[in-house]
Amino acid sequence: MAQPAFIAIDWGTSNARFALMDKTGTMLAEKQGAGIAKIDGAHAIEAACFEAINDWIVATPGLPVLMAGMVGSNIGWRETAYVETPVASEAILSAANRFEARGTQFAILPGVKTKRQGDGLPDLMRGEETQILGMAEDGLLCLPGTHSKWVRVSGGTIEQFHTAQTGELLELIGKHSILLKSRRSPAAVVGSAFLDGVKTASADAFGLESLLFTVRSRQVASDLAAQDADSYLAGLVVGAEIRSALAVYDGVETVGLTGSPSLTALYAAALEMTGKKSRQIEGQSASLAGLTKAYRDIFA
Repeated sequence: MAQPAFIAIDWGTSNARFALMDKTGTMLAEKQGAGIAKIDGAHAIEAACFEAINDWIVATPGLPVLMAGMVGSNIGWRETAYVETPVASEAILSAANRFEARGTQFAILPGVKTKRQGDGLPDLMRGEETQILGMAEDGLLCLPGTHSKWVRVSGGTIEQFHTAQTGELLELIGKHSILLKSRRSPAAVVGSAFLDGVKTASADAFGLESLLFTVRSRQVASDLAAQDADSYLAGLVVGAEIRSALAVYDGVETVGLTGSPSLTALYAAALEMTGKKSRQIEGQSASLAGLTKAYRDIFA
């Protein structure tokens, strides 16, 4: 049986994933936990961490722990500074916040900050940089999710990126607007309604603030079935996100996607509608690959 070498923790706002890893980057065991926003303060986060990993560090003393995500934010355990673009992977790893707690060695990877291409406004990521390290790809990358990231990478260097608040917007509309009578699970699927939304957002002269109301108006006009409204809505929002991103990063033909397979499938279908190719990488695999790279650089 493979021997444990380190513990990898991807600790976001909503969820935490704890993984026992061997030196090749293979996951030997996994646990889930509450996100940072659900835990009250640094002392409670420390306690939750050791509760999750205690049996692993007792069984294999001396295991180092690599952490990424909101655990390094100002609402996390140990605040870890942002590094500024353009930034190479080596600079991200060298900026890790290393410390010892209860006899265990920890390192928290930093976030990344940028000034957006086009308008120069500030933008941030924390956690996604680990997936980018794991993808080890150049070009335009998209990490869809609650706060989707569009990232331009060249020669292993994160040059620029911007955030699209797509997932959170869909959640808010679904719960607090008149556009949908009910929500299904999953909320959107690749199908004619979703692709109709993508096509509308990609080609229509109106902005998203006007297109959103067509979710209601088309249902009233019997032009959209109620059971398809959530998929159409998702298509509108994802289509608008892609239209904006491709306008910023003009000339891109292929986009690298990483995230949950169901979500990257939506984006792949939407990109195909706009004439673009994509390649998909499972998000957890990318995150663990990035944390493994960090382990080798920092602790091995």
